Amino acid sequence: MLSQKVLLDNYKSVFGQRDFAHKTTFLKSIDRMSFKKKKPILKFIKEVDSIFPDKIARALVHWRHINKKEGNVSDVLHYYMVYKTFILRDHIDNPLTSPQGKQLAQKELQRIIGDSSVNSNNISLHFNKLRRVANSLAKISDDEAFISAVSNDTIIAANIEKAVPGIAPYSLSAVGFIPGNKSEIVSENDRSLERIDWFNDRVIFAGGKLDFDAPYVKMPTKDDPSGNIVFQEDPIYMRIREMIDRAEKSVFIDIFLFGGTLGATLSEYLLDETIKKVKANPDFRVMILHDYATNYNMVEEMVPIFQYIQKRIEEEPVLKKSVSLLQANIQRHPPGIPFGITELIPKTPESFKYFEGGNTYYESKIDHSKVIVVDGNYDDAEAYFGSKNWTDHSGGYYYDDAVYVTGPAAGLVQASYYRDIEAALTEDKFELSRFYYKELGLDNKAYLPRKKELLDQIKITKKEYRYNGNSTVRIAEADVDGTIKNVRNMLVDMIMNAQKNIYMEQLFLYDAYIVNALIKKKSQNPDLDIKLVIDHNGNFGMNGLPNTIFVKELVDAGIDVRARKTYGIEAHFPDGTKKEYHQENHRKITSVDGKVVLGGSSNINPDTLQGSFREFGAQVFDKKEVAAFDSRFSKDWRDAEKMEKLDIENFEANVLGNHLDKKTSSLLNSILSKILRAKDELEKRF
Repeated sequence: MLSQKVLLDNYKSVFGQRDFAHKTTFLKSIDRMSFKKKKPILKFIKEVDSIFPDKIARALVHWRHINKKEGNVSDVLHYYMVYKTFILRDHIDNPLTSPQGKQLAQKELQRIIGDSSVNSNNISLHFNKLRRVANSLAKISDDEAFISAVSNDTIIAANIEKAVPGIAPYSLSAVGFIPGNKSEIVSENDRSLERIDWFNDRVIFAGGKLDFDAPYVKMPTKDDPSGNIVFQEDPIYMRIREMIDRAEKSVFIDIFLFGGTLGATLSEYLLDETIKKVKANPDFRVMILHDYATNYNMVEEMVPIFQYIQKRIEEEPVLKKSVSLLQANIQRHPPGIPFGITELIPKTPESFKYFEGGNTYYESKIDHSKVIVVDGNYDDAEAYFGSKNWTDHSGGYYYDDAVYVTGPAAGLVQASYYRDIEAALTEDKFELSRFYYKELGLDNKAYLPRKKELLDQIKITKKEYRYNGNSTVRIAEADVDGTIKNVRNMLVDMIMNAQKNIYMEQLFLYDAYIVNALIKKKSQNPDLDIKLVIDHNGNFGMNGLPNTIFVKELVDAGIDVRARKTYGIEAHFPDGTKKEYHQENHRKITSVDGKVVLGGSSNINPDTLQGSFREFGAQVFDKKEVAAFDSRFSKDWRDAEKMEKLDIENFEANVLGNHLDKKTSSLLNSILSKILRAKDELEKRF
């Protein structure tokens, strides 16, 4: 947590402004300067270029010469020195590093810090010392003296790759590798057409109603196994109930979609159990965080659940004290809408009211998390996260995976959401005006007087955790404001280092960075076994778009791409309306070499990976669990009843109700692939 604080505290100075974070913008701004002003800057660039990486050098140039601020120069230097210790720490803690590699990295860490007692667990004790060094260096006003001083600093000048052959010259997470966990990948739930029918027969909208007295809403228990069939048969949902049963101190939930009979059963059970648990422990607390701005046309099956929770909180004193229901503040994410379109939309109360009636936030910003943490501040902390939503028609019959962790990593899952709660309890007037369903009381104004209490409730104060197993975990996420977004980098790293196989099962696969990495890796190692399973995107009604965009390139590179055979069924509702509901391969999971699995809520598309969505996942280094996943994947891959090849040569798109021929469809994919590859530069994203 202290390591991550260094990143958060220094982020704006190092990465947080387009003026220097976007390379083209930075170079053009210098090119436009007069020769007199440009000359010392170019001289300084030439000197720092051989000492610092490009991104660090640009930030130093900006704060020393363009917008002179000594404190920001110190931030950049401090971050860079700490970051180099992260690189060594990660090599030491990475379970895939050889014993010799660990030993060399440990020796180099001790050398550059100048302390024989430093190790990967206590480097944070040296951060203040490094800040003092950074402050001292930043005070040097003369460029030649500055260059000489930084060139002779032990940490800045350290050639880590030479000292530790084979080390990755980067760190992918400020938190680092987290040992001492027990982990499990949970994948099973019923995906049959019969299950879709089961949900359709019990809808709480279109003429149906939410009936908490109905037998199918009751939570099955050991004493009485009757009730909601999902919690009798589906391990992926049963685990949530088991975690609630074990909770003694706290439950934290951040769930994207939560509704229908699933939402009714879980919410009623959670609140009833809370009342029991408060009797045993008056300090027992429950916190639920939800994004009301995006509902994907499921508002009718979700809002009644939250109104039920809200009503019980208001009417039952025990719950009023122990349960909080907060709306996620998604406004701080970078926009997902491309090409600056968001800047053309007026930010007025009238425009907000118009967009509030839609099914997703107009700037494509979403809290997409699916997380539950139990007793996060205690040794028996448990966390469960992945791709599974908790509503009938997005989750109830989809293919999904979830990662279960108990141990130190579970505490860090809860720690990750402290800033989300801080953002949810904003007192900024503009942000407060942009919360949804204020007229229903589903904004957070009622909780603002309790802000400190609620932040203290989520805050991790525990200094250390007991080891609960031998599994190592590394968190992969996009945080509340897009500061941390490391999923793309972790995936590229996994692809780059693959030696035997890459197995991916994904709802989406149209991020150009990931596609480029896969194609490049296959060209470097033609014998590498790459198997990709993606969804037909049937729910979009475009006959496969957007997943078809890069499929031909992948297939032409020799990569096998398949899709699960998924089916839809037409529902006939009590009010006479009809709608087709379709199975979906909603998984977001990747396995490499039988050594590591990356799972979570992150889709492989630009919106997710650029930080527009709040996401949570993790790499799991657990050979037993990875082997179990690989076995399931390989078995399904060989099953012609479950899988089919994507016939990209005969693809015909459907766009806005217009059927396109094969030639036009191929051209459309080609154009879209070029746009996606150029997108970040066109948007000047950083």
